[in-house]
Amino acid sequence: MTEKIVETIQESPLFKHLSADELGALVNASELKIFQPGERIIEENGQVEHLFIVLSGRIRVWTRGPQGEVELKAMGPGAYFGEVSLISGNCATATVEVKTGPAQVVAIGRQALLGLVDRDEKIRKMLQGVTLARAKDTIGKVFK
Repeated sequence: MTEKIVETIQESPLFKHLSADELGALVNASELKIFQPGERIIEENGQVEHLFIVLSGRIRVWTRGPQGEVELKAMGPGAYFGEVSLISGNCATATVEVKTGPAQVVAIGRQALLGLVDRDEKIRKMLQGVTLARAKDTIGKVFK
């Protein structure tokens, strides 16, 4: 199981440049989780304690807008989510659930990720860019 975690983190564009020590710290703060179709990984307005990287299955991200449920994105292997709430410290801005699965995800603990973001400008800039792009995309879809 640890091999899957190591491989998933190493293959993520966020973490490809990490040293062996930094990678080891992330792996030690991570766990492999399995979710079934329809199961929610993150609940909108709930606390987020992990950055998730999809290993297998398909994930659906949605929120509630003025007209009801709005699908924001579908994700597959290699995609990550949870970064918006982790970086901002705010509650989740969307619900994330398994579309097809079972889905396996690597869950990286909040403290390990935030410590790395504080020390690593490359990761910080990548996550800030993704956060901004996802916020713009969400606003565009919810208020169209």
